[in-house]
Amino acid sequence: MIIWGSTGKEKRVEDVEFYCPKCREQADGVHIRVSRYFTLYFIPLFPLETLGEYVRCDECDGEFNMSVLDLTEDDVEAALTPWKCDECGNQNPAEYDQCLSCKEPRS
Repeated sequence: MIIWGSTGKEKRVEDVEFYCPKCREQADGVHIRVSRYFTLYFIPLFPLETLGEYVRCDECDGEFNMSVLDLTEDDVEAALTPWKCDECGNQNPAEYDQCLSCKEPRS
């Protein structure tokens, strides 16, 4: 009887340095690739396909999309900093495109 199948496996590709959105500082991290491997008797033999890639921060263990490597400190801070409505002066969370108080669109 032959037992075969597949399993997911993470592989450390390289060490990276980036501005971590969770720590909000320069941090060391790891570029990780997740692949599906063919197994024979539960032993992974060779990769079948790449399932995805991500970056893991060494400081906070946060996991981020690969695009985080292309972002500067200013890009991350701009995306996370609350914004002030020009119409009513209300402070709004960065992820909202409309004022929570007066419903004016973000300018």
